Amino acid sequence: MYELLHEQGNYFWLLLVSILSVSIVSLLAVFFIRFVRLVYPLRGSAGIVTTMLSGILLPTGMVIAFVASDIWKMDENGRAALEEEGAALSDIVRISKYLPAAEGEKMLSNLRLYTEAVLDDEWHVMNEGLDSPIADQALNDLMLDAHRIENRSTDFRHAAIGQELRHYVKNIEVARDKRLAIAQSSTRGPKWVAVFILLFVSACVIAELHYGAKRSRNVALGLFSLGFGVTIFLITAYDRPYKGLSTIEPVQLHTALSRSYK
Repeated sequence: MYELLHEQGNYFWLLLVSILSVSIVSLLAVFFIRFVRLVYPLRGSAGIVTTMLSGILLPTGMVIAFVASDIWKMDENGRAALEEEGAALSDIVRISKYLPAAEGEKMLSNLRLYTEAVLDDEWHVMNEGLDSPIADQALNDLMLDAHRIENRSTDFRHAAIGQELRHYVKNIEVARDKRLAIAQSSTRGPKWVAVFILLFVSACVIAELHYGAKRSRNVALGLFSLGFGVTIFLITAYDRPYKGLSTIEPVQLHTALSRSYK
């Protein structure tokens, strides 16, 4: 279901499922409290004090904030990696114009081959831990060309251009490695288990506190489901930077590719 929601890219359905998931947790909490009261009836007037609710909501909020922080940090890193890759590609386009026509066109040809392979092949499979062999080869060719320009040239200016090109190709390699690693990142199962267990405990406290007042219990659990459901929706929407609903688009790569043809 989680994979399906990400692939559909529909905010409405993800929001609805997020709220329904917390609502189901709340409903289970009501049945659980009824069962507990049945097998372990309350004796006397003592019961759960209202301060316990704030006490259990505090760790619940902290765990959710912890999960959200990881996701938003990964989203930020994903955008930064793509910007670094696009900037390095654009720098190679800019520097290649100062090379002799044949060498410059060869660099641009390999750059186009790399960028098109990333956009057409690698972008769609990197979430499964795969990459593009064509992009690998094109990146290797770019590095070899940069080394050749730097080492075989007797002209200082020409050699300096080769050194700069090698530096930018290395930046592409580093940024690409970051992008491929981030593409496989997602919220792990234990984190979601912890979040929903804490939500269940919080809903149990609400159900127990309002056990004798059906309307108050329903309103409280309804607001609880709505509030935390929206929170789960935001976390899920930003999960998986290159695949989730808030997907990072390769705008910088398209820009660098278009500049290489000018």
